[in-house]
Amino acid sequence: MIVRIMGEGQWQTPGRLVQRLNVLDDLVMGAVNTRDSDLLAELLEEMADTVKKAGTKLPSEPVVLSDLIVPDPRTPLDEVADWLQESRTDDGLIPG
Repeated sequence: MIVRIMGEGQWQTPGRLVQRLNVLDDLVMGAVNTRDSDLLAELLEEMADTVKKAGTKLPSEPVVLSDLIVPDPRTPLDEVADWLQESRTDDGLIPG
């Protein structure tokens, strides 16, 4: 599974990682819904750290299609909320 962390690059990760990321994704949705920007930043940082620890960073070229995208942990809450709304999904950042 290829995961892009916005602003940092792409990582090749084991497919089983999606289960852990889905748990964090549910918490991200809760933070967005309750407008808790501090919690959102912590959760996005944890998602990014989880990907980095479990995965192998890919070279910047060539860029390959990502299976999942994790926003930069510094992304403002309103931008994450807009992104989720534009994706028109109840799944959050991670489908499934």
